[in-house]
Amino acid sequence: MTDISRASCRRLLAGFFVVTGMGAVLTPALAAAPAARTAPAPAAASAPAGADQQPVLPAPPVPDFAALPPGAKPPAPIVGVFDTDAIMRQSVAIQEVEKEMAARRDALIRDVRAEEQQLQTLRQQMMNAPRAEAEAQQRTLQQRAAADQRKFGNRNRILEEDIQIAVNQVQREIGQVVNTVAKARGLTLVVQSGLTVLHGPQVDISNQVASRLNAILPHVYLPAANEDPEVIAKSGKFPTAPVQMTDPQQQQG
Repeated sequence: MTDISRASCRRLLAGFFVVTGMGAVLTPALAAAPAARTAPAPAAASAPAGADQQPVLPAPPVPDFAALPPGAKPPAPIVGVFDTDAIMRQSVAIQEVEKEMAARRDALIRDVRAEEQQLQTLRQQMMNAPRAEAEAQQRTLQQRAAADQRKFGNRNRILEEDIQIAVNQVQREIGQVVNTVAKARGLTLVVQSGLTVLHGPQVDISNQVASRLNAILPHVYLPAANEDPEVIAKSGKFPTAPVQMTDPQQQQG
């Protein structure tokens, strides 16, 4: 029934983007086109009168339809409203993911900073070396910096993909829970809170959705820190959840 709002995904992804600082890719500026040296073409001779007018197409009359007989009025809608951002903040699965991914992000930042310090030390050694030796060291340094860009950029991509995997699982489950809550409460219209100008707390089902979400999905599948999600996906063994999730109330029944 719903998708996780883009703001929620951006909120999760914003804290995990790492700038390696290992160099920049320079994009050459586009050369400006040379100014035309030829004189402007003379104005075309005036066309005959009516040549530029749009053709007149036939427009057959549309038949008139008689009014329909009075019918039964639809019942008044029973409205429910939910806030996906609030549900995401209450999700224990997302909180667990945020904690784990923060630790992985910090580890990546530490590795980047340590490598930058080593590169800075090598640069200083290169400046004090004889010219022939300095040139060889410079080539080695450039190759190492390029390799670092690929390595750390790849690790940063994995972090972002890990987060997206977790978000997708919560997203699917929220849609199912909203449907379940709507049916249980007899709702005939459910909308995102952001689409409403004003609504009272009596129609807000966010807390109920979050409570059931946490009971059904307290954890989500997250690849290990040394796993590449794209490699897992290509293997054909990519799971959609670590275990088969069931509704606790159904288990009791």
